[in-house]
Order: sequence, then C-alpha cells, then structure tokens
Amino acid sequence: MTVQLLLAGFFVLLVLGVPISVALILAAAGAMVAASPVALDLSQIPLQLCETANSFPLLAIPFFVLAGSIMSRGGMSARLIDLARSLVGRVPGGIAMVSVLACMFFAAVSGSSAATTAAIGMVLIPAMRKSGFSLGAATGLQATAGSMGIIIPPSIPFVLLGVVGGMSIGRLFIGGVIPGVLMGMTLMATAFIVALVQRHEPSSTRPNLRNIARASARAILPLLTVFFVLGGIIGGFVTPTEAAMVAVLWALIVSGLVYRELSRRAFYEALVDTVKVTAIVVLCIGATKPFAWLLTVELVPQHLAEWMLHATSSAVMIKLMMLAILLLVGTVIDLTPAMILLVPILMPIATGIGMDKIHFGVMLILALAIGQSTPPVGISLFVACSVAKARMGEVAAPLIPFLLALVVALLIVTFWPATVLWLPNLFFN
Repeated sequence: MTVQLLLAGFFVLLVLGVPISVALILAAAGAMVAASPVALDLSQIPLQLCETANSFPLLAIPFFVLAGSIMSRGGMSARLIDLARSLVGRVPGGIAMVSVLACMFFAAVSGSSAATTAAIGMVLIPAMRKSGFSLGAATGLQATAGSMGIIIPPSIPFVLLGVVGGMSIGRLFIGGVIPGVLMGMTLMATAFIVALVQRHEPSSTRPNLRNIARASARAILPLLTVFFVLGGIIGGFVTPTEAAMVAVLWALIVSGLVYRELSRRAFYEALVDTVKVTAIVVLCIGATKPFAWLLTVELVPQHLAEWMLHATSSAVMIKLMMLAILLLVGTVIDLTPAMILLVPILMPIATGIGMDKIHFGVMLILALAIGQSTPPVGISLFVACSVAKARMGEVAAPLIPFLLALVVALLIVTFWPATVLWLPNLFFN
C-alpha cells in the first residue's frame, strides 16, 4: 500500500505542476504518514537529504558546469564548430553533420547536455535552416545531438552514477567514449539520409587540407581539455573531481588570457549559471534519496527483480524489459532523479544476469539520455526549442528519425558489451 501511495502521490503532484524535487519529497512524506506513521519516521527525510549531499565526488558537478559555461562564452566552442565544418561540411546534409560533430567535440569538454545544446545550437540551428532543413528537423537534430553531452566524457551523470552505484567514475568516463561516438555516427548517418531524401545542397566547398589544418590549429587548445581531463584520470594523476578543477583552470587560461574573449560580465554570467544548475542538480539528488529509500524499505527492487526473472529466463528479454522501463521513465522523469530511483532497482537484476556494472551504468545513462530529447521533461529538447524559437508541435514529427537513430545505438551498446568495456579494460587493467 505504501508504494502505491508513493507513486500515485508523486504523479499527481507532477500533473499539478509541482517541481520534481518538491514532488519527490512530498510524495515520500505523504506515503510515510498515510501508510505507517509510527513505523516510518519522518525524520528520515532530512537525514537522507543531508547524507546524499555530503559526498566529495559531487564537487565535480559545479566545476564541470563552470568549465562548459566559460568555454561557450570564451570563444572555445566557436573554434570547435569551425573544425567540424572543415571536416564534414561538403557532403549533403553536411551542416547537420557539422552540428553533430561539434556537439561531440563540445561534449568532450563540457559534460552537460544543456550546455552542449545551447552552445552549438545558437550557431548551427540557423545555419541548418539556411541549408534546407525545416525548423523542426534542425531543432530535433540539435536536441538529440546535445544529449551526447552526458555520454562523451567528462560526464556529470557519470559522476552521479559513480556515487549512487558505487562504480569507478574513471571507468565510467572511459566506457562512455565508444557509445558516444556511436551515437554521433548514427545521427550523422540519419542526417545524411534526410538530406538525400530532401535533396539538400552541400553547405560548403570541397574539404581543403589547408583549411582543415588551419581549423585544427585554432581548435587545438579547446581539444587539449580532453587530454587534461581524461589523460589525468587514466594516468592516475587526478581524481575526476580534481580533473574538473583542472578543466576550469584551463578554460580560464585559454578564454581569458590566450583568446581574450572572456569578459568580466561573461565570467559573472557563467558563475551565475553554474550556481543555478548546481543547486537544481543537488536538490534533485537529495530529494530522490527519501523516495528511493522508501522503495528500498518496501523491497520494491527485490519484488521487481523476482517478477522479471519469473516472467522470463532469457537474458535478452530481461535486457529488453530494462530498456523499456528506462525509455519509458526517461520520458516523464528528468535524468538525475530517474537515475537515482532506478539504479537500486535495476542494478541487482543486471548483475543477476551477468552484466558488468560499468556496462549496465553506461547503458542506463545512454537510455535516459534519449529522454533528454523527448517531451515532457527533455532538457535538451527544451533548450533547443528555446534557442530555435520553435514550438514543440513543430519538432515532434521531425524528431522521430533522430530518436530512432539513438535507439539503434542503445541496442548496439546493450547487446555488445565490448563497446563499453574494451577501453576501460585496456587502460585500467
């Protein structure tokens, strides 16, 4: 009865427009009082809130957010876009491929889907419109491409997952490289097919080695951020939290001293954005803890695992059922609370069928990343619509092919563990 009250209260509050973090806390408190006011102590809620926030790895979040904000305001993202344009601008649909490739580059230095979508979308959504893409298609592609910001390392959700699931953040970072590239390749292939069907003209002249070399030279300093972050973690020189601080320092040096494009006002705006995003993320993390704790007390993970294992003994079917749950939940709950709620429920099932924890973690984040591009709570979709000044109705249908491309990438990652585990095993063994 407690679980039914918990879930019903949560979804009623969501329908009423209550913020997710507040809805999670109120639903947990209401279920505890209504079901068993004596056995379940309400003091657990503030205790769980404080316990969740008291985690050293969470310090990486504000630093990665700040690094991405500085890079987008200090000229680093513009240079990454120029590099992408020089590489793939010539083919049909090339400007859309430029958007995807630029998102991959920026994702490797920001760790945030919202930052990636906004920084690249402001420049390339208008360019895609001029090349022949409809407003809906350009916005949908940018939203799905921006979701790579949480797969290609460094990744803020991987930091959270390492804390929540007790996994190696370094291995999660490295494990996300190939899946992130796979996402980009499927999106670029889809954009190419759309451009061929709609007969778009190439967006630039034939690639010129001199232009590629010039763009690569201009982008070398932003790309070095990846070297400092991943190289430092792989080499054991820094922890992921320390790597985030290194990323901020490098962004300040390049944007402020080398490029001299980071003004005091822009730096102030980056700090304000960082505070806002960090506050939202940490509050969501804390709010989901009492909710998840109550589910654990009521043995929901064990009951769900038993049901799935009794429904079928096939590991393939169990993986498909987990993917269905992740994709469904990702459409109605934001990534952070969804991750924290589902990890304790699904991880025992995954390990029970022999999945590696790192493989499961990357699969989970990739599945929830697709929810970043779907209504009603897809942050990448909202940011892309805001940047493009597009209505949700204009984007819904053109978005579908790009979502299907991400689902294809998800299925490959789910059923081919080497896409996740090969690089971590290579560097950490």
